[in-house]
Order: sequence, then C-alpha cells, then structure tokens
Amino acid sequence: MNLRLASILSFFALALTLIVGLGVDTRQSAAAPVGTPDQFTYLPIVAKPPEVLITSLEISQSIQDVNNTVPLVANRPTVVRVYTTVDGATSMPNTTITLTATRNGVALPPVVSNAQTALDAPSRSNLNSTFNITLPASWLSGTVQMTAKVTGQSRGSYAQTVTFNTVPTLNVVLVPIKYTHSPTGATFAGPTTNHISDWMMRAYPLSNMNVSTHSSYSFTGNLQTSSSWESLLNQMSALKFNDGVADSTVYYAYIDFDCGWFNCSTGGIAGIGWIGYRESVGLDFGAVDGTGELAGHEIGHNFGRYHAPCNVTGDVNYPYAGASIGEYGLDGIGGTLELLSPSGYVDMMSYCDPVWVSDYTYKALYTDQVNNGAFVWAPQEESLLISGSVADDGDVSLNPVYMLPQTAVSPQNGSYQVELLDAAGNVISTHLVDLMVAEEEGISVRAIRGVVPAPDVPVAELRVVELASGTAVANRTLSTASMAVKASLAQRSETATVSWGIAGVPANVRYTANDGQTWTTVGLNVLGGSLDVDLSSLPGGGNGRFQIILADQGTPTRFEVDLATPLADKQPTAWITGPEIVAAGAPAALYAFGSDAEDGALSDFAWSVNGEEVAADSALFLHDLAPGEYVITLRATTSSGQTAVASITVTVTP
Repeated sequence: MNLRLASILSFFALALTLIVGLGVDTRQSAAAPVGTPDQFTYLPIVAKPPEVLITSLEISQSIQDVNNTVPLVANRPTVVRVYTTVDGATSMPNTTITLTATRNGVALPPVVSNAQTALDAPSRSNLNSTFNITLPASWLSGTVQMTAKVTGQSRGSYAQTVTFNTVPTLNVVLVPIKYTHSPTGATFAGPTTNHISDWMMRAYPLSNMNVSTHSSYSFTGNLQTSSSWESLLNQMSALKFNDGVADSTVYYAYIDFDCGWFNCSTGGIAGIGWIGYRESVGLDFGAVDGTGELAGHEIGHNFGRYHAPCNVTGDVNYPYAGASIGEYGLDGIGGTLELLSPSGYVDMMSYCDPVWVSDYTYKALYTDQVNNGAFVWAPQEESLLISGSVADDGDVSLNPVYMLPQTAVSPQNGSYQVELLDAAGNVISTHLVDLMVAEEEGISVRAIRGVVPAPDVPVAELRVVELASGTAVANRTLSTASMAVKASLAQRSETATVSWGIAGVPANVRYTANDGQTWTTVGLNVLGGSLDVDLSSLPGGGNGRFQIILADQGTPTRFEVDLATPLADKQPTAWITGPEIVAAGAPAALYAFGSDAEDGALSDFAWSVNGEEVAADSALFLHDLAPGEYVITLRATTSSGQTAVASITVTVTP
C-alpha cells in the first residue's frame, strides 16, 4: 500500500466520522498522516441532515396534564398535541405527523396532520408550536395502541396506549319557572330555549347528554332575597321526588334574567344547588356562555363540588392558588381550538372570571358521573317522602309528608334518623335520612331528606333524631283515619280545575298520560281543595288523568280523576349545538338534542349535510371540510312518529 492510497483511506474514514456527527470541518485533523499537501486527496464532507423526533403526546378532551392522568371519555372529541424536537437544527419546515393505531390487534384508519414547521422546543403555552390532531370518531372507544411518527421518516416515533372510558349519559330535566316577582307583581314567562348543553358538552367529561323540558312551574316570591332561593330549591327537590324520577337525573330550574326583578346595579344571587344531590336552580341569561357556565357551576355542586376559592370561601383541598385551572385547557375541540392558560382562567366553581374546568374538578366530575350517573332500574314500593329545613341553631322544621310509590334512595351521610311510630307510641321502624347543604355567597341552606319504606301498619307519628346528639329534633303527626273523597274535574280548552274538596290538608297533584309510567307534577302542597291547571304544556295522548296525594296520611291516600277529552300530542323540539365557524381541514363535532312532552328526551335522530343523509346518532363528526357553507339538518322523531327539525349553517373558512 503506497502513501497516496493510505491517505485516501484515512480521509475516507474521517469523512464517515464527520458524516455521523461532526459536521463539515475544513481544518486538517491532528490524526491525519504526516505529509505535504500535494500528497493528499481531499474528499467532500457530507453533514448529517436534521431530523424531527417526537418527544411526547398530550391527549386532551377539555383539560390535560403533562402525564396524561386526566381520564379520557369514550366517544368524546379528542385532540392529540404532538411535541417534537429537531436533531441538528432549530426547526424543520413542511413536516407532517402520521398517527396510526390498533385496537385489539385491528388497525384503525391512520390520520395525518396538516403540514407545518416542526420546532425544536415547542411550548405547552403556544398551541401553534405543537402538531394538534383531532382523532377520528372510530378511535374513541376502548383501549387503543397509538403511534405517532414523522411522515416519511424511519426513526423518532413515539408510542402510547390510551383508554377511552365509558361514562353514563347525563340526564337533565330543565324546569322553566313562571316567576312572579312578589314586590312588584311583575311576571316572567320562563325560558323556552336550552342554553346550557353547548357549554356543558364542551367542559364536562361527557360523551352525551339527554335534555328534556318539564312543563313550566309557577313560583311567586322575591328572588332578590335568599329565602326565596331556598324555597325554590326545596320545591325543585319535591317536584323531582313527586315526579318519581331516578335519583341520577339532574333537575335544573331556570329563570328569565331581567333587571326588572334582578338588581342589575348591585348584583345578587344567580343560582344555587345542593352539594351532592342533583337538584339546582339558576338564571338564564340568553344565548351566551354565561348561562352554560352558571349551570355548570350549580350542577357541579350537584356532583359534589365545593367552591374553588376565588372571591368566595370554599374547598380547602383545592390545589391551585387563586382557583387557577392548574393545567392548560382546550376549548373548541371539534371546531376551532382555543388554548386556555392556567394563568388566565379560573375554575368554574369559583366566583372569578373567565372560567373553565380545572383538572382537579374535571376528575371529580368524571368520578361522580361514573359512580352515580347511571340509571339503575329498581322496583317501587310504598314510601314516605320526608323533607324539612334545618335552621342555623339545628332546629328542624318538617314539611308535609307524602306517601306514594317510590324507588328507595340510599342515604349518603345518614346524619339523622327517622322513627316511625304506631298509634300506641311504639317504634315500628327506624331509617337513616340525609342532611343536605347548599351554599352560595350570602346564603346557606340546610335540609333533611329521605325516602323510607312505609310499614304494613298505619303510621301515627314520625320523629326525627339527630344522631350526633341522640336528640329528637322534630316530629309530625300523621292521620290514621281513612278519608272518603270524590275528586272531580272541570275541563276547558287550555285549562282545567281539579277539585277534591278537602281544604285544610296539603296535597300534591300530578298528571300522567301513559298509565303512570311517567308523572308530571302540577301542584305542590296545594291548600283549598282545588287547583287550576294549565293544560297547554302537559303531555298528550292516552287516557290522561290527575292524581291527588293527601299529605300527612299514615296509609296511602290518593285519588284520581280522568280528563274528559284526551290532550293532543305536543310538538317536539330539536336543537343542535356545536361550532358554526371552523377552519378548512379542521373537524366539526355537532350534538343532537330533542325533547318531547310525551317521550321526554329524544334519541331517534337523523342527520343530513347539504341535503345528503349521513350516518350518525347523537353526535355528528365531520372531517376535512373544504371551504364553503354547509347546512347541517337534524330530524328528531318521537315514538308516535312526530318529528322536529333543526338546522344550522357551518361556515368553513380558507
């Protein structure tokens, strides 16, 4: 081997070393063979090209942390934020990310991001610094093995296994309040439109909500005072119990916001809800996020959430100062994404603005709905419905007691015990009942509530004992004498008068059009022996009848009277929530809702896009829409074949 050949081989080895990692260097290496310049041949040095590597994935449905510990909900719009680094440069233009996945070994359709510049150090605080990929609907269930890789590149991929968890559908009954403001006599008809489902579907850990509208409920009071809010909340609890609705259902009463009764200059109470029990009340501000945010706050109480401490005292365990949401939130998933910074947004359970849901609250909402949100069928039995208010000094005032078929409700805290006594004063049975609490700034409400099985012998007295002290704090006498009553009905075109003639005994009045399968309460604690009823919003069809339930009876005491002329089926309503403006290439997630007086929440939906039918149920996921306008139409059908139609126009911008 001569010197010239040795020199060539030596430089070839050096070039390989430089290609692997040293880059171009025109200086002579100290390790090169000794010789004069004319004895060497210089080969071109090729530098290693920059490579994009994937460092992590953040998978969010409303809010997420860096370790992806916030649970994912099946069939809920989901965004994957892909974080990168660039080996050998600070950025790499015209990069795309391909996501592939399998479920149970079966490949799912891959999805490719839009082309953008990959950055060496993307930031969670900058949405545009990461690749943000909305997952296809077919991915959003079960356990999925997901792999992200740079399109066209062999190395630098990142794999992660994610599980999409099934969460029960949230059932909500909206109760429009016909409010009469007693100081002025002004009346407010009550909201006619659902303004809560859009915000709640964006923020809550849900894949679906069933929303139905109750017949309107009349309430007279002064909602500028805390006592009227307390009264209305207690009446919503009684309404739900008397309707015989599952404990997992949320009853949300809503009232027209109007400066004619609300003190707009100084503010006031806007809503209140039981903590851990699913009845609440709030204002309807119209078609703005404020209505949904307020409902989210009050229903959050129903899910067991206390206040996040910002301008209000609250949860001592809340983990973030100033009620910050703690992590980065994402709004507009399934539309135009908006990143919500923990330095700029506070938790929805606080008294500050602007609000979103923290990871702390989101996890708690998820757990409560998983544990308590499912409808569980159970047989009904004759039961006593027991309720009463608890004063600050612990004094208990019992409300009228009603006996009717009801599904047993398991006590949550059992702070009180109810003793049922016979006519001789003997204790027949004992049952635990709960202490309920509702708190907003300037108002604290405490009440007892329980559903206890009625014994086989007449109950003459009901006694309430506070377990902590063992002290009897209230009692109520029940009648054991049988009562002969003949109910009557005077029916007119839109109204009717139900009469039973016993003026001094409170009565609850409810209506059914399907032989008692469902009930609609039309009067609570009615005195005077008669009630005028507005028929216009009651369910139609079938053999409609009213039932009068007398209070404080030791044995079942109910009377029924039929309508002379069945009511006509009411027209159902349908509505769509979701984005109306999205960017080209971005997805759009739209949700269907329908309510019917006869069927309640509807579930038979049909969708079309620009007149062409598409297959979907309660959610419609659209992907890769070209710029233009798309008319989205929803048709909801009742069990009797009636239909309601709703449409929105989605504009896709270039």
